[in-house]
Amino acid sequence: MHFFPPLTPALTLALNTLHSITAPPVPSTGCGNPLPEGLFPGGPSVNFTIFAPEGSGGQRRYLLHLPERFDLRNRTPKPLLVVFHAFGQTTTSIEDMSGFSDDTVNGDMVVVYPEGINNTWQGDPSSPPTPTLDDRPYIHTLLLHLHSTLCLDTSRVYATGFSNGGGLAGLLACYPPTSRLIAAFAGVSAAYYTTESLGEDIFENGCRVEEGRRMPMLSIHGSKDDVVAYDGDNSGVDWDGDGRGDPDTVPIPRWLSEWGGRNGCQGVKGNLTLEADISMNWHIATGDVVNATMVLENGSVRKSTWTCRGWSGVVTGYYVAGLGHGWPSTVALDEGWEGMRGGPSSWNASSVLLEWFKKWSLGGDRRWG
Repeated sequence: MHFFPPLTPALTLALNTLHSITAPPVPSTGCGNPLPEGLFPGGPSVNFTIFAPEGSGGQRRYLLHLPERFDLRNRTPKPLLVVFHAFGQTTTSIEDMSGFSDDTVNGDMVVVYPEGINNTWQGDPSSPPTPTLDDRPYIHTLLLHLHSTLCLDTSRVYATGFSNGGGLAGLLACYPPTSRLIAAFAGVSAAYYTTESLGEDIFENGCRVEEGRRMPMLSIHGSKDDVVAYDGDNSGVDWDGDGRGDPDTVPIPRWLSEWGGRNGCQGVKGNLTLEADISMNWHIATGDVVNATMVLENGSVRKSTWTCRGWSGVVTGYYVAGLGHGWPSTVALDEGWEGMRGGPSSWNASSVLLEWFKKWSLGGDRRWG
């Protein structure tokens, strides 16, 4: 059984007050505390440890970064971005890959890079099943710890990740005890494995959302991803070398469509069509549901957005032609990751994510009224 510490008054206020993104921040209880040893604004990221609840692996590590504009006195609330690494990736690797600790990319948000056990997260077929090891209570405990340590805006907490880490961000969205602490979720080349692949239902029918909660969700995925296929069919590759095709994942168009439904886009029908170029056709029936598609970057990027009950872009998908399994950026990566990605892109996913996250806060976007 997992124990979740009670919410502080500041967190309760953030979760229950209706406000817009321009509303004043909701300060955490950590405001005014001395900063953790070795951590200072604009300085190098620092590794820390924390004890997770039973069933979450005991002592866990995380990498923490303060942006240059963070108040040295720890008195001015800042947003928090939680970034999850891929299967087998280190926290320093995802930090470098995403650039979120670079003040020219992100000068405003505190960034935490949690570490998975053996650099792996729950939700991968090779990971222990959920009853054996559940990473979500660890993340829940970590968020509350950071709220009590740093001066954060508790209404502006965001979660994203790459590959297996993007899958964990999706799992958190499906987990109300922790999703209620997070304003928006995103995945880059994210792996959302099917129930058949995992042997447990946590991404599909097992996904639970808080009733009435608006859940912003974004996906960035490539057409040439041969690790986590855009259409979910991974049978043509054998990365683990067992002589069989790799486990299937939830098709990204279906993942987005289902989040449209969870956000109140009742006009979104269940069936999707994957054209030869893997374009997405949705059949809109009633209400103010809008699915708009625009072509960007000289045709290499297709952006699809859903407007649900008047909230524009609450579900957003970027389909990137020519992108393999990787984090789109104009910067070259090390040889291993670059080979999987297929080379630099003409745009930076991190900038897109930050701009989209800034649209959302816990409050006005949270309840339909």
